[in-house]
Formats: sequence, structure tokens, C-alpha cells
Amino acid sequence: MVSFPIAEDLRLPAEIDASALPDAPEGPPERILLTGATGFLGGFLLADLLDATDARIHCLVRAESAGEARERLAGQLRARNVPEHHMSRIDVVPGSLAKPRFGLSDEEFSDLSRGIDVIYHCGAWVNLLASYPILRGCNVSGTLEILRLATRTRRIPVHYISTMGVIPAAREAGTGVSGYCATKWVAEQLVAQAADRGSPTMVHRPGVILADSRTGLVGKSDWFVHLTTASIRAGCAPDHPGLLPVGTVDFTSRAIVELSLSRRARGQVFHVIDPEPLPFRSYFQGFADAGVDLPLVPFDTWLERLRDLGDEVPRSTLRLAGETLRQMIPAPGQDTAGPAAASAHRAPPVLDSDYFRRMLAFLSRDAVLPAR
Repeated sequence: MVSFPIAEDLRLPAEIDASALPDAPEGPPERILLTGATGFLGGFLLADLLDATDARIHCLVRAESAGEARERLAGQLRARNVPEHHMSRIDVVPGSLAKPRFGLSDEEFSDLSRGIDVIYHCGAWVNLLASYPILRGCNVSGTLEILRLATRTRRIPVHYISTMGVIPAAREAGTGVSGYCATKWVAEQLVAQAADRGSPTMVHRPGVILADSRTGLVGKSDWFVHLTTASIRAGCAPDHPGLLPVGTVDFTSRAIVELSLSRRARGQVFHVIDPEPLPFRSYFQGFADAGVDLPLVPFDTWLERLRDLGDEVPRSTLRLAGETLRQMIPAPGQDTAGPAAASAHRAPPVLDSDYFRRMLAFLSRDAVLPAR
């Protein structure tokens, strides 16, 4: 729960103001800055931006060297079956969101601002168990630096990748929720203030990001993947009445890119999720339909079965299951849209038994689960 006072973080510094700046060039972007490209969704955004545009992609990457950063980016493309030659359109910007100007010199920061046409800010420290003060540097201050870059020399459009978790955070003014959701809510407030001062912005709110519908690729560090694999190992799933705002990672990424390339969508907030929420029970029923013996049991029984697995299930997963999961899943009938939001227009993939088989095959092949 958030107890850290966040009022000071909610004020955008006066110098971040685009009202008197010239616009970035019209037309398709020639140079894009992408943060978070080494993450699960960020890797798909990198691949989809390479596919949907002819732009050079500047990727802000925290790494020991530019060579290490390029290898990590190349690995992201290989995992998504993107031809290696596309690496020729990628430039590495070594830096950290948690540092002023990303750790760049003042001149390098200004040069970067002059050299890009649009920013996709997907980078964040995703940790649902960490406190607000721990995550603040990367998630809040990092967004401030993005907005500072976007107003350094001209009016650069910013696409901020947020989360549906900001909805409960908005109800509680950033308190009473996980530190991560609170940092994303605060960052959204800063983006909104920048928009009021002339910055062209767009906010994209993914929900629970599911496996790639084509390959079954999952984010192995993702909290929901941890809960999924723990349930399969325990041989049962929680009989929970909640609803999940979801989207497969390929649907989520493609929708963000398509929406971002439409100038008419500037200034809006999009919920990049399936039109219909996924019942928690139906998610696990999908694995049962794919051949996994996964009966539904009471929530407390499920937690006890996870504890019985001992070292097979990290303590952080148990804590997440016992605390965070209860907050993250909207109750039936709970509003997840909001009057200022809009749904992405791309039709989502069908989550049938073949989809869950592909996910299981990937988890087994990648040794996340024992071979079946």
C-alpha cells in the first residue's frame, strides 16, 4: 500500500512547456525514440515499429556497454522472428530513466531532442510488490525526463504506455494501491499537465498482457505468468469471481502502433484491451481445455497448495497471490472504461484451446514448466 506522500510529485516543473515551441516535422516519423525495448511489450513495440514505419529507432537501454545493449535488442528481435538485418535501423542510446537527462550530457540530451520526431515511452520498473519510493526514480522521474526531452528544442509527440491499474489508483488519488500502479498514475498526471501546456500526447493503457497469439511467447518475468505456472505446478486454479482486462501482447503492441500513427487520435486515452473482460475462471478453463488437469478450488485452498510446493514457488509469488491479486482483478460489474477512454479498434485474437496449447508448448520448451 502507498503511504509515501506524492503531492509534490504531482506538479509538473514550469520549464516543461511546449506552448511556444515549433512542431516536430509532419508526416511519417523518420526517427523514433523508444524506451523499454528490452522488455516484453517493448520488444513487440520495437518489432512493430520497424514493420509499420521506415524510421530509425533510437532505443534507450540501460547496459554496461553499447555492444551489450545491441545484443539484448537483437535477442528481442530473434524471439519475435524479425530478420536480423533490421538491426541496421536501430541506434542504441545508453542511459537510465532513473538519472537526470538519462545520464547523458546536456549537449547529448539536446542533440537527442533535435534528432527525434516522436517518443514511445514504454520503459518502467514493473514490480507489483515494491514500494512507491523504490519505483519513483524510474517510473515518475523517468517520465519527467521524457517530457523534458520532448520540450527541449521543439514540440515532440509523446506516446505514454501506462496500465489499466491506474483506474483504482485514480479512485484513491494514488493511495491504497500497489507502488507500481501509484507511480504510473502519477506519471499520467504529469503527461496530462504537459498536454495542457501544448505537448501532443497520447496515453495507452494495456491490461493484463497475455502470451503472443501466434507463438505462445510469454514474458517470463511477468507476475501473471508466475501465477499461471505456479497454478499448473500446484495442479489447481483459484475459483475467483473476478474479471481480467486482457490483451495478447501482439494485439496490444499492434493496436498501440496503429493508434499512434493516427494524428486524429492525439490527446486521447486508449484502453488497449479486449472489448470483453476475461473471467478469471475462464482463463484457467482454457488450460483445462488444452489438456491440463486444473480443477478450480477455493482461493485459500489454492494459496495453501502453492505453499505446499515449497521452493518451486518463490515467496514473492505467494505474497503477490495473497495480497496484490485481490486488488488487481476488478470485481464483476466494476467499470474499467471511464468516460474519457476509448477502446482500441483492432479485433483481438480468439483465446481458444489452440491458443493455450501454444502457450503451454512455449512454457515447456523454454523450461518454464516441466516438459509435458
